[in-house]
Amino acid sequence: MKASRSDRGFTVLEMVWALAVIAALGAIYFFFLESYKERRTGEQAAKVLMLAARAEEDYFAKELQYFDAEVSGNGGDTYLKFPDGKNSSVRVPERIVLSLKARDASRKAFTGHAFYTGGDVLHKYDSESGKIVTVSRIQEKTE
Repeated sequence: MKASRSDRGFTVLEMVWALAVIAALGAIYFFFLESYKERRTGEQAAKVLMLAARAEEDYFAKELQYFDAEVSGNGGDTYLKFPDGKNSSVRVPERIVLSLKARDASRKAFTGHAFYTGGDVLHKYDSESGKIVTVSRIQEKTE
């Protein structure tokens, strides 16, 4: 009895093509997944900056001055601290860096920035305009 083509299974060439297609689709998937994670973490940095700005405004309403703060989530999740040492409700996730600086000696205005250490996006906040501006960290370093 003679075996027909359908009884023999796949040829080596067909298997190689199938593996090549699966490998290409896998590479595309992981590329987009990494891009998504980086974009999502960058958005998280902007959210942390906005929450920190709100905490600064609440502190200003009580004390009539802004405070300076540098927070880096490099050792895991940390919290923004008020000048008296108490934690605020602003949690800074791992690999996010947050910086808040009073603009001058009167401490009536402040600027802030936040970024994801693995990304190239920097979020900047100015208390006078009340807006967040997003710029490239690479461009910011050259200026």
